[in-house]
Amino acid sequence: MQARRDVAAEALRRYDVSPQRVRLAAESFNSVFRVTTASAVYALRVGAAVQIHPEGTAAVEAAWHRRLREHGVYVPDVLANTDGEFATLVGGGRAGRGPSICLLFEWVTGRSLRTGMSERRAAALGRLSARLQQDAAQWSPSGARQVLRADRVLYWQLPDQLAVAGARFGFGALFADAAARTQTVVDSLWRNPLHEPHLVHGDLTPQNVIVSPSHGLVPIDFQDTVLGFEVQDLSITVSALRRFPDGDGLAHAFRAGYSELRPWPDISPALFDSLVVARGLHQLNLTLNIADMAGLDSYVAGHAQRAQAWLQCPTGL
Repeated sequence: MQARRDVAAEALRRYDVSPQRVRLAAESFNSVFRVTTASAVYALRVGAAVQIHPEGTAAVEAAWHRRLREHGVYVPDVLANTDGEFATLVGGGRAGRGPSICLLFEWVTGRSLRTGMSERRAAALGRLSARLQQDAAQWSPSGARQVLRADRVLYWQLPDQLAVAGARFGFGALFADAAARTQTVVDSLWRNPLHEPHLVHGDLTPQNVIVSPSHGLVPIDFQDTVLGFEVQDLSITVSALRRFPDGDGLAHAFRAGYSELRPWPDISPALFDSLVVARGLHQLNLTLNIADMAGLDSYVAGHAQRAQAWLQCPTGL
């Protein structure tokens, strides 16, 4: 943790701000620090040393923030550093490790949506998803073609650890088989596209939405933005909603809210569920690459249960 604090301190020296207090606000794949100055509060995102996105993704992320603000969708502003760049690179140089990519955002006051989910808020999340997709479908920024394409189940820049995990945790070829089968679904989607691929948020989950007293639902963390299809983005949100106690009800409300502004993609429920499983495998592979496998038994078992249930059902192709 001290290493990330040191990175945060180095990054902040490259901005025209005078921090009075810097404290850790959130810790996950990235670290987020709350930076308080005499006149403002900021959120500094310190990226992991493990780089799962191509170079240039941060610039696209920042450009989309700016565009959304110009078009009436409230997202936190992104501050440029003293060199005029949105991404500040700190450290790196070790074998297999790149620099930490840091971005400084306006702080959004409020609480994470995941702490107060309801069907009403799920419907509002659906409307927010529709607005983001509607904007992205009409716009392609410089550098958009350099971000990842969601044409593979495991599209983050990480080794495939699914077969290793299956063997280690006693599930044999389960994860590898599920990945191969979901890849046929993704391949079919890209061969027969519902629309031209465009930027999608890539991680619009309750964890990445702030309930703001002033602005309602505020999307954050566009770091996982990819070129893909709207139905893929929707499956990511639904995958997260289904983990809540009333997951099916929340997913239904999300779809209803989305459909108020934008038609729900015309695909079968079976194909949609295949994309939800693909998302689970994608996240599982990330965790296998960055966490100690010795403590993942129950986590892996949960993914195995969902993958096994899906493998017993038709794909909808």
